[in-house]
Amino acid sequence: HERWFSNHMVWNTISLNAPDQLRQRVAWALSSIFVVSGNSISRTEQVESWATYYDIFVAHAFNDFKTILKSVAFNPLMAEMLTFKGSKSLAYQVERNG
Repeated sequence: HERWFSNHMVWNTISLNAPDQLRQRVAWALSSIFVVSGNSISRTEQVESWATYYDIFVAHAFNDFKTILKSVAFNPLMAEMLTFKGSKSLAYQVERNG
């Protein structure tokens, strides 16, 4: 949990003290829409992956939706979250249909 607290402390410091408050708030709102769950991803300890994912929203806060969606879709965290590997629905289909 120490890593989690330190990550949030850094994020809070940046978002509360950054000169571009509107960009930070839009990035936070976008990250609330395009959610990636730590429960679905095996790399919860890799801070760089999560920071890179959040940086998509900071960098593209004022871009068009298509650019944001493309960046999120090609991000490794989202790819791992949306994979069928280990999915209960896939296991059910294989078991049912052979």
